[in-house]
Amino acid sequence: MNYTTIYFIVNGSKKASQRIIPEITNTFAAYPISVQLTNYSGHAAMLAEEAVQSGALVIISVGGDGTLNEVINGIMKGCAKSGLDSRTVALGVLATGSGNDFVKSLAKKHTLNSLLEAIQDSNNTLVDVGKAEFLTVDGQPTHRYFINIADVGIGGVIAEKLSRYQRWLGATFTYQRAILATFLSYTPQWLLVRTPAEEIATPMMSLVVANGKYFGSGLGIAPSALLNDGLLEVVMLKNITVIDYLRHLPTIRKCRPIQHPQVSYSSAKSIQIDTQKPLPIDMDGEFVGVTPVVFTVLKEAISVI
Repeated sequence: MNYTTIYFIVNGSKKASQRIIPEITNTFAAYPISVQLTNYSGHAAMLAEEAVQSGALVIISVGGDGTLNEVINGIMKGCAKSGLDSRTVALGVLATGSGNDFVKSLAKKHTLNSLLEAIQDSNNTLVDVGKAEFLTVDGQPTHRYFINIADVGIGGVIAEKLSRYQRWLGATFTYQRAILATFLSYTPQWLLVRTPAEEIATPMMSLVVANGKYFGSGLGIAPSALLNDGLLEVVMLKNITVIDYLRHLPTIRKCRPIQHPQVSYSSAKSIQIDTQKPLPIDMDGEFVGVTPVVFTVLKEAISVI
């Protein structure tokens, strides 16, 4: 690989991310690097976009799935503005966040040394990227990319709760607390779901659109999802109760299909969702907007180190 500056975009709000900066400097001492800390929500996307427009060939996300989502969006936007193929920029992932679910679907190590070796060997993997076209909370059309999982319904409510919870007891406990609290108050909402193969109208707790297998700090919600098959896995959770969830939690943790009449699995290249009222959308663990929404997949749209 021809080396320009290697950009590290570090989640500035995470102490674990900040502590790794000296290791980054030492490991990559022989290469030109730029280490940039984020200061606010959306900053990682802006930094990634600026890096692309500066000619970056390698950008490494240091943080969790939320930071990674922003970096993906910055790369996609920067490449579009510069007229570049999005696969031109190699994406590295150094998982130091609370969830780190995307890397669980990758059959790669993600240490600083393994990232360095992969860069030196040009050992990259092309993966799909999801695209969602939806509305902002004030009703304006927008779009956003995701690399792991998006969902409509209860997931967006959970993501909003997580933004307010303290996580000193750990990501898994905090997420389970948010799930249980939301299950007790959330009721299934009517969704009209259209894919090229089917049309379904029914109340649902959540509809999950998955590129990767895991979300929610290690919950294997989409066992059949593959990162490079040009398809999005669609998981419909219909009239599911908190008792159902707890009963099947061990199965989900093992990333196995749930055997329940109110749960279904399929896959599609595009999914259109309409609702009777705006429902929250969660994307890679972040609340991003509301329905209606159209999901599509961009096959092998980004190169992952």
